[in-house]
Order: sequence, then C-alpha cells, then structure tokens
Amino acid sequence: MFQTVLNLFLAAVFLQAQATNPADAVMPANSLPLAQQKIEARLPEKAIDSESLGVKISAKSFIVVEPETGAVLYEKNSQDCRPIASLTKLMTALVFLEHNPGWDKQYTMTADDFRPGAKPILAVGDTLTIRDLFYTMLISSANEAAVALSKSTGLKSDDFVRQMNLYAKLLAMDSSRFNETTGLSTDNKASAEDVIKLIRVAFSHSEVRKALSLKSYDVPIANKRLSRHIDSTDKILKAEFGYRGDSYKLEAGKTGTLPSAGYCFASQVKDQNDRRLLIAVLGSSSTYDRFTDTKSLAYWVFNNFTW
Repeated sequence: MFQTVLNLFLAAVFLQAQATNPADAVMPANSLPLAQQKIEARLPEKAIDSESLGVKISAKSFIVVEPETGAVLYEKNSQDCRPIASLTKLMTALVFLEHNPGWDKQYTMTADDFRPGAKPILAVGDTLTIRDLFYTMLISSANEAAVALSKSTGLKSDDFVRQMNLYAKLLAMDSSRFNETTGLSTDNKASAEDVIKLIRVAFSHSEVRKALSLKSYDVPIANKRLSRHIDSTDKILKAEFGYRGDSYKLEAGKTGTLPSAGYCFASQVKDQNDRRLLIAVLGSSSTYDRFTDTKSLAYWVFNNFTW
C-alpha cells in the first residue's frame, strides 16, 4: 500500500514539474542540483574594481546564490550538515501541499498536536481552517500547527516523514535527513547548500509566498468566537536596508532556532534593480546576528558582483 502511495507521489511530482507556469510547479527548473542546471541568464561576475575580500559573519555556515543561474556567489562551509531547526517546516509545507485535504476544511486541535519545547500559539479545542493552520505554521513557526497539518492529510506520522525524506532526495538534498515535522529534533539536518535547494522550490509556491509575506495575522477560531494574533518570526520582513543610494528588501524568509542549531535563517532578497539573491545562514550567534548576517551578505554580494 505504501509503495503505491510513493509511486503516486513520484508521479505527481514529475507531472507538476512539467507545468507550463514555473510558479505552480513542484520542481521548477531552478530546483535541480546547481551543477545540472542549464544556465540561460547572465552569470554574475565579480566587479573588476572590487577589493573587498568579504564580510565578517557570525554564522557557522552560509551560502549566497543567484536564483536564475544557480551561481554560488559567496559561501562558507556550505556543505557541512547541521541541525536546521524550524527550517524543517518548509519541507513539511511542501509535503502537505501534495496532500492538502482542502483549504477551507476545518481542523480541531487535540492534546496530541502539542509538543514541549516552545510556547504554543493555539489551544486544545481550537477549530480553524486548514489555510489558517498553514499560515500559523509558517508565520509564527508554531510547532502544534506543523503536527496538525501533517495529521490533516490523513497520512500516518511515519509515512509523512518518509515522504519528507523522499522529497529531499528528489531535490538532490544529499546531506539532508528529517525525522519529524516541526524542527524540534536535532536529527533534522541539512547543509546550507541543501537549504537553498529547499527554499527555491518552497518560495515558488504561491501559498507559501502569501504566508511568508505577512508580518502579522489574526487567526479566526471558528468555535470560540475569537481570534489569535500571530506575528512573523522574520523580523526584517519587507524591511529596506542599504546605504549610499542602494536599497534592498527582504521578500521572504523563514527562521529556525535550537540550542544545537544556533540561529538559522533562509531568505530571498531583492535590490532596487530587481536582482535577487537566495541566502541561507546556519548557526548564527543570536536572533539579531542571523538577520545582520543576511543583510551584510546581501549588501556585500550586490556591491561586488554585476549581472
């Protein structure tokens, strides 16, 4: 039975990868391993007059990639496998989207949905739509929402996680391993290079982009006539930064934090000329540092490469 499910899943991924609209594809062309991509856009080149050797970054590993060509513009220890904490929820989202029972279907939270290790956003007995569960998981990184979403698909926990690992293989995330849906486990691991492969696909989905574009959201609780306010864990979302006439904006991002993982952040940044970068930082020293690391990397690359 499970092999049949896997075969159907593989077939669905393959068919969606052929979609005419890249934004709707599960595996758009730019999700292929970097070395296998057909480069059509102009490759970034180091500015001839640049004498900068880089910037000081607190992250244990990081990588900056130009998404159209897949060119790696700056990296450090980007193939080291590390715990990725709640960046895991991006893979949870991708597998969920393959088995979405319906955005307007309602789900009632149970005690089994909650995990120790973080302050919950929702409460036992809350009834909310699947869409609002999805938003709660990605905006506020609620662990109970991740567990509930996986259960809402009808898949058993082990089967859901097995498909997370299958999806990682399909994306050539060779260093990655998942053993649960929230990111609370230190055994959920990936390299910074793998995280880039993950976000290139995740950010291509309209529903993921919608959720990650919201700085805050009020979650309606249908059976209690109330709403629960949530704020994004991405503290520089839509913030503009830069100086000397340069302007950059963070378009989407997902955080992750565990003592063993440090402070992690995966994001997409755009400059005033519509050039974009995908940036993954793993193991930054603090919440503040992961955002500062991201801004510093974006600023340095935009100012030292031309394309």
